[in-house]
Amino acid sequence: MSGPASAGPSDAERLGPPPAPVIMCGTCAGAGTVTEVCRCGDGGNRLLVGWRDEVGRAYQDCQVCGGAGRVSLSCVDCGRSGRRRAQLVLTVADLDTGAVASANVVPGSVEPTPTERGGWCLDLTRLVNEQRATIGAGTPGEVLRERHRPWEAATLIVPLDRRWRPELPAQQRLALEAEAIARQVHRPWWLWLARSAAPPAELPEARLRRLCELADLPEARLRRLCELADLLRLDLVIEARRPHRGNPTWQVRYEVPGGEVPAQTSAYWPDLATAVAGTTVADALYGLGERGAAAPAYTMLPGGRRRAARPVVELARLGELIADDLARAPGAQAIWRDGSWWHVRLGVGGSTLMLTERDTGQVARQTVTLLRRAAEPPAPSWQGVPIPYEPCPDCVPGSRLVACYCRVDGGPAEPGCRLCGGAGHEPVPGGCPRCRGSHRRYAALTVTVTDLEQRAEHQLWLPGDGPEVGPDHRLDRPYRLADQAADFGVRPEDLTEADGGQPLTFGLREGLVLAGGPDPQRRFVASAAAGRPGARLIVVARRPDVPPLTDLVRLAHGLSLSALVGVCDDRPAGLGLRWVVSLGRDGLAPERVGRPHQLTVEAAIGHCLRFLDEAVRAAVPEEAGVPIPVPQAPATARPVDPVPGILALAEHHAGREVTVEIGRRVCRVHLREPVGWRLLARAATLTEALRGLGLPS
Repeated sequence: MSGPASAGPSDAERLGPPPAPVIMCGTCAGAGTVTEVCRCGDGGNRLLVGWRDEVGRAYQDCQVCGGAGRVSLSCVDCGRSGRRRAQLVLTVADLDTGAVASANVVPGSVEPTPTERGGWCLDLTRLVNEQRATIGAGTPGEVLRERHRPWEAATLIVPLDRRWRPELPAQQRLALEAEAIARQVHRPWWLWLARSAAPPAELPEARLRRLCELADLPEARLRRLCELADLLRLDLVIEARRPHRGNPTWQVRYEVPGGEVPAQTSAYWPDLATAVAGTTVADALYGLGERGAAAPAYTMLPGGRRRAARPVVELARLGELIADDLARAPGAQAIWRDGSWWHVRLGVGGSTLMLTERDTGQVARQTVTLLRRAAEPPAPSWQGVPIPYEPCPDCVPGSRLVACYCRVDGGPAEPGCRLCGGAGHEPVPGGCPRCRGSHRRYAALTVTVTDLEQRAEHQLWLPGDGPEVGPDHRLDRPYRLADQAADFGVRPEDLTEADGGQPLTFGLREGLVLAGGPDPQRRFVASAAAGRPGARLIVVARRPDVPPLTDLVRLAHGLSLSALVGVCDDRPAGLGLRWVVSLGRDGLAPERVGRPHQLTVEAAIGHCLRFLDEAVRAAVPEEAGVPIPVPQAPATARPVDPVPGILALAEHHAGREVTVEIGRRVCRVHLREPVGWRLLARAATLTEALRGLGLPS
């Protein structure tokens, strides 16, 4: 619920920031639209592109330009207005106190400084540090936009045009500064979040680890990644590749032992130290399933080689060894396995043809060079016997064809089926849903439940024969991961997949076999293991480390925004609660918030903070003549927790979506109807809105 109504707006709030200079958009010359050459001419008038002998000839069946070769598009830099706003706002906010400090950057507000390579720029680092000192954030905070880099690495530079000189007349200098500031149109409001206090229940060791991560010491972060690799029984791979043109790129990631070298990676870090500093545990785990799709599956032996208490990491020496291997090969890797580093070179292992569909209706082909390891490190000490598998009976390898639903229980296809036409197979985008594109049906599954700190429980799901059961049959332990959540002190809804952080499906969490039939354990394990790298499922059991909703509401009000909370109570149907949390402008339409999809309010808050930059960017006024607000707010007390009131609303409208907007001076409650939304209540606070609806406040 909401606290007492705040006082009226101050004079500064009523007047707002002074109007920022508005200049003509240089991209479209003020027209609001641009005419570009259509990309269908890259490969000539062909359906399959990739050749360069007919560049310039438009594709006559192009779905974008219709064969004209040129297309008129809205200017994305000015949003069709033909004008740009020459204003930047730098904001630092403390999640623990609610304090907000901002700086307004307009032409003439920052003294230009010379750059190392010649020319001049606007160095905004001093302004950010001043705002940080204003709110009293003593501990360096996380820069969400910069992938958790430290304050010291957030050097903010706005380069000026080469024509700028100190001796130019003031009018010309300000005009060139306005052009440089206006070029930041896609990120006109920069926001940093600071944490001035640790969570009260945080252990000293965890607190020390957090400080190391926030200080972004690469050695400390790499040591932590190595510890988790030993805990989870994964490989930590540091890879450097030398492209045909340009400097080497680096990547840090986890892999299942024995997996192939990926054909393509998202590596873009310029050196090892930067790659380690910019890679979180979630980043290293992301894409584990895709990378390990062809990895061999083994059981795990108990124990294994004893892990060192603190892995020895010499970052500089490690980078030198990888660079030496890279000088004689197109790629090099350092693999942390069983408490030791193994250095291998990557050689050319053939090539593959990748086809990509374009929006023009053409298909682009690209030849990708495949790399392979010159030698494999020794097998890990915990590796047991291979896990057997059978080819997936429902899909055709090398294609997107899967068994049609008309073939019930493997029987013959129905003549004239509307899906397959009697062929027995139908194309499915993304591959077979029953094996998730792996073409394998494993007979067992290794499940790892971990808190990503110091604990990991490994267990083998080896199903046996079972009697025939009816639909919606629930298995006993160990197939109920929800029962194991209590062992880690979390709720079943807190269980997430390590790769991507998505919540576990209800059936997997509850050990639910939907279809009736014999051998329910075998069918459940085969479904759970489908597409898992090395027949492994890694489940994270931990509460999201996020501030409470009260802190997010206070942050929104400090930023002159509203907190929007959407919830749907499906507990009567046995599906639980679903949440979505976002920040936005006052009066934002409820359909812009998104559909509730998170299982807990904490997970929804974490999702909101992860994409906070997008919400801030969307809150910038669309009209260039309207200045961006420059929020300032002192430290304030937490408001009353709104979660109980929102839960009362959701329970009263069970099965339907409710969206609550908690603004600084107004609260709106909307209910989703079969067509559109209906405004249920509008009041100064959530308490008054609930009272008006006849609900307990």
